[in-house]
Amino acid sequence: MGDKLLAGDRAASSLGFLLSQVGAHAAKRFAQRIAEVGLHPPLFRVLNAVDAAEGQSQQTIGQAIGAPASRMVAIVDELERSGLVERRPHQSDRRIRALYLTKDGRRILTQGRRIAAEHEAELAAGLSQADRGRLVTLLQRIVEGQEIGSGVHPGLSEPQESSSGGKNP
Repeated sequence: MGDKLLAGDRAASSLGFLLSQVGAHAAKRFAQRIAEVGLHPPLFRVLNAVDAAEGQSQQTIGQAIGAPASRMVAIVDELERSGLVERRPHQSDRRIRALYLTKDGRRILTQGRRIAAEHEAELAAGLSQADRGRLVTLLQRIVEGQEIGSGVHPGLSEPQESSSGGKNP
C-alpha cells in the first residue's frame, strides 16, 4: 500500500540510508539480545578485546579499540564490579594494571559470542555464504576508506543513555 505512495522516494536505494537503516536495526536488536547475559554492546566489545589481549594494560586495550581513557575506565570498572574482569599488576611495570578475564567473564563471553553468532545469522538470512563474504569485504573497505578504524565500536566513544535518561558508563 505505502509502496505506491512513496514510489518516487529514493531512500530505499540510497547507500547511506540503507547502511543507516541496517545499522540501527542491527544495533538495537543486538543490544536487546546481549542484554540476556547482562551486557550492553560496549561491555561485550571490551570483554572480547581483553580476551584477545589478556595481560595488556587497560590503556593499551582501550587505544586498540578506540575507547577514550575515561570511557575505558568506566567500562572496566563496571566489568570488574560485575566480576567479569580483574585488574592485576603488570608483569614488567607494577604501576600499570593489566586486565584479565575471570572465570565468570569467560563464561559470559562464551554466551555472548553464541548470541553474536545467532544475531549475525539472523541478519544474513537470505544471503549465500559467498554474498555474505562479499558484503563483509565491501563493508571493511568502507570502514577503511572512511578511516573509521577496524574494530572500533561506536558505542565506546560516548556514554550509553540509560532508561532513566542519564548517562551510563
